[in-house]
Amino acid sequence: MRSLLILFLLSLLPQIAPASQPVLCTARIQGKDVALGYDKDEEGLNRNFSRREIFFTKWGRDTCPSYVVLRSLTPELTDEQRQPFCLRHDKDSDSIIGHDLGTRDAYGRCEKPAGAICQRVNRTTDAAVAISGAAARGAIKGVQALPDGSGAAIISGSSGYVTTALTSIGGAASAVAASPMLLAGATVSVVAVGGTIYACR
Repeated sequence: MRSLLILFLLSLLPQIAPASQPVLCTARIQGKDVALGYDKDEEGLNRNFSRREIFFTKWGRDTCPSYVVLRSLTPELTDEQRQPFCLRHDKDSDSIIGHDLGTRDAYGRCEKPAGAICQRVNRTTDAAVAISGAAARGAIKGVQALPDGSGAAIISGSSGYVTTALTSIGGAASAVAASPMLLAGATVSVVAVGGTIYACR
């Protein structure tokens, strides 16, 4: 009788679904094979990469979908906020060498040969908000909000122009203007997205 009672009580407990195991994959980044993982059952998975990529990642050395690689390079962003970025591929080393601004091909790589690599300048939300606000108001010539749903604002031009524009916004944006990443490049793009600022040069 007691064992029947225990079985009955156990049947009343909510069924606990086993946690799905991550899919392990390999990506070639900066000339090295890097092990990554992702959840194959995650919602919206099919939106993040093409059927062609699904097929070809099953063969060869690189088995990670491009969105997994882009996530590993931009862990502080959501998938929506990653929309302006594509993966920069180096044919000589046959590896991903970073991410850049631009349209993605079927493999998440930049469609046009990219001349820039983006790096995070800082994670100062105030600076990102200030730049996005300037874009929304049209306050600074050359600062624009991207119409792709990412919420990104971008300013491009010579390093002198971009530095002057950021300084004129004031506040936390002025601190971004002093970044060595901006001062070192001849032509740069500054992207404010998701409370993070990237400089691409």
